[in-house]
Amino acid sequence: MINLSQLKLNSTVGHLPSYDFQVDTSTLGQIVAEKFRVKPELPGVIITKSTQMLGMISQVRFLEYMKLPENKKLYYRRSVSELLGFLSTPPIVLSENFQINAAAITALNRPKQYVYEPIIIVLSNGSLRLIDLHDLLLAQSEIALKAYKMILGQTEKNQSETLELCPQDENNDDEATGLLLESKSLIKKIQKKFKQRENKSN
Repeated sequence: MINLSQLKLNSTVGHLPSYDFQVDTSTLGQIVAEKFRVKPELPGVIITKSTQMLGMISQVRFLEYMKLPENKKLYYRRSVSELLGFLSTPPIVLSENFQINAAAITALNRPKQYVYEPIIIVLSNGSLRLIDLHDLLLAQSEIALKAYKMILGQTEKNQSETLELCPQDENNDDEATGLLLESKSLIKKIQKKFKQRENKSN
């Protein structure tokens, strides 16, 4: 659960909830499925070999594929690495110090079929974590709202200071309005004279 009230304009992805679900290439598909069943909040699973990341499969794509009985029967008893070829998505891997707004823009610039896939962040100790895109977008919206309120407050402050330095004079406003009306009337008269001249010349 995100504590939106604690986010600042320069908050990073390291401030967001992250999930640690990594399995080795030899892990059976059934074990991954069971983990997703027990913890539905997990956005996906990171597949590793020794210390190297080979790919990431989102829970959405995994469960969607396993809906078909023939797939479930085949891959539940096979290693999850066999699913990487057609279920893995090109992962976005970001430092935990990457700002939330920049991370959201990066994620949304992916091809449409991958837009809502989780992103991977690297912590300062080198470990990997998954972040749900929904959490990232919620955080970005909150930051955008705070930025808007800050700009609005600054604008109102500037307007107040301007009024104090240059107070408005109602008489000046009336005078300016009168001059504007007189100018319009004069312009109409000049236009009328030009038309009369044109008609005479014709």
